Amino acid sequence: MCGIAGVFAYGEAPEPDIRLIRRMTETIVHRGPDDEGYRVHGPVALGHRRLSIIDPAGGHQPMSNETGTVWLICNGEIYNFRELRDELESHGHRFLSRSDNEVVVHAYEQWGDDCVQRFNGMFAFALWDEARRRLLLARDHFGVKPLYFHADGAAIAFGSEIKAVLAAGRLSPAVDSGALQLFLHYRFVPSPQTLLRGISRVPPGHRVTCDRTGVRCERYFAPVPEPREGIAESEYVGELRRRLTTAVERQLVSDVPVGAFLSGGVDSSAIAALMARHNAHLSTFCVGFAGDEPLSELGAAREVAAWLGTDHHEVTVSAREFADQLPACLWHLEEPTTTTSIVPLFALARLTGRLVKVVLTGQGADEPFGGYHRYLGERYGGWYRRLPERLRSGVVAPLVELLPGQDRVKRAVRSLGNSDDATRFLALYALLTDPLLDRLLLGRQRLSPDELLAPIERWRGGVRHLEPLAQLMYIDARLSLADDLLLYGDKMAMAWSLEARVPFLDLDLMELAERMPPAVKLKGRVGKYVHKQAVAAWLPEGIVRRRKMGFGVPTARWFRGELRSFVRDTLLASNASWREHLSAEGVAAILDAHQSGRENYERQIFALLTFEIWHRELVAHRGQGWQR
Repeated sequence: MCGIAGVFAYGEAPEPDIRLIRRMTETIVHRGPDDEGYRVHGPVALGHRRLSIIDPAGGHQPMSNETGTVWLICNGEIYNFRELRDELESHGHRFLSRSDNEVVVHAYEQWGDDCVQRFNGMFAFALWDEARRRLLLARDHFGVKPLYFHADGAAIAFGSEIKAVLAAGRLSPAVDSGALQLFLHYRFVPSPQTLLRGISRVPPGHRVTCDRTGVRCERYFAPVPEPREGIAESEYVGELRRRLTTAVERQLVSDVPVGAFLSGGVDSSAIAALMARHNAHLSTFCVGFAGDEPLSELGAAREVAAWLGTDHHEVTVSAREFADQLPACLWHLEEPTTTTSIVPLFALARLTGRLVKVVLTGQGADEPFGGYHRYLGERYGGWYRRLPERLRSGVVAPLVELLPGQDRVKRAVRSLGNSDDATRFLALYALLTDPLLDRLLLGRQRLSPDELLAPIERWRGGVRHLEPLAQLMYIDARLSLADDLLLYGDKMAMAWSLEARVPFLDLDLMELAERMPPAVKLKGRVGKYVHKQAVAAWLPEGIVRRRKMGFGVPTARWFRGELRSFVRDTLLASNASWREHLSAEGVAAILDAHQSGRENYERQIFALLTFEIWHRELVAHRGQGWQR
């Protein structure tokens, strides 16, 4: 796990120097405090900050092939590097280290750009081909590791974080108004856009090539899952157990201690149980909230830790700590968010990073196995849409609209009746109702329906033939998972030089999950059915049957109570940055509706808070506040 940055002057731009690349990598020292390395030659400069995990003595980067014609900087881990190394050695390639990243260099020599399709891991890398005067950037299949770039026709600057790209000095930070609207619809900014004009994010499963003719981005990972009917449930369960066990074993490879995040839910508990087979002194880590807060996961995690016999550690977050730590979280996240769990995860990673360098997490299981309530809603929606139109629009919908409050329920019913799959999926993401969005964007030009649907359609292209529920899970695993959950998971962990691995996104495991028909994932009102049947062999029944809680934070109550002044002082200041982009009427409506108890607008308020703090630091200060 590391941080990378670089510049390639492919057009009429001055050649980069060592001072430039050092300035870029200095912004991401937290991603790699153990070592640094640089390669500056002609039009290209590569920089690397290293967190030493595998082969600490021999894995220095940038690394090259034997002739010095191919140079690599890589962030991440290649879990099948041993198998690839054996194959490459059989082709005559010589290795100079035990580093997993070195296989990338030789795989490129052997297979060219298509080498990325052979990697099972989490990675973002830059590879410079001296002979062809060509740069290759690539991001892993599901987007566990981030990678950003800015190309202006003269040069391309890239990095693991936006801060590194800005430090190249080729653009000033400014809000992309279209991306802001996408944020207000999706709750995050979908790749390849970011909220900053001119800075792009490499989408998951994509590669970018750059030479004198320009910059091209293409998708290299485009599986079309074909659900296999007629397979016995027991066969799926057995194969799932085998592949999950193998995934955890692969991701335990490390030359430094490995721990586990443990919430007490079925996903993290299954990972910890498999890890405990190989580590009699496993350290587990959990975050919660003090007192009898019902959203706290501490009790469930203690139960699992005691059953497994782990060395268990806890940290709690109070309302005041939540507010105090939010600016630091956004400095690392570099984008506004609606996900309130960034702050407890930040605190959890700080605790964990003091004791281990690598942690395995339960992230990534909900999307492929049907763990979210919206999947049940989509299935029920199919039944709802089969009702006569007169009954739906004349009876059910009007009755729901009469319910006091219940904004989420109303939006769900409105969306479920829509027969267009993409439009219905967009409504599931929606942060705001159309009337409230109109008030926020008062007098501003709105994105067209096609522009709003483009992020969904980008991933939906090859799976339109699947049933809608299978489409939705496929899209989520590449859209919200990559651009929201994995993004903050990586950045909150790397803020404390902690490598977070996600076994559920193992390539072989995901291949199996995505060809399972939805009928084995959702049974009755049980989500992740086949997944729970598989892990039941390793966990007590009470853990498997425990109701899904999610990573909840009591911000709804805090924003009405302990943090009411913090919210209002931040958002209602006369010099608030959001005033350049949003209407005061819309912001006031959101605050008033939440404070009165008419609606639960905690996500909407958090979106505004994080946008305001992010804007002050990155845009209003022209990026200077990000040189911490």
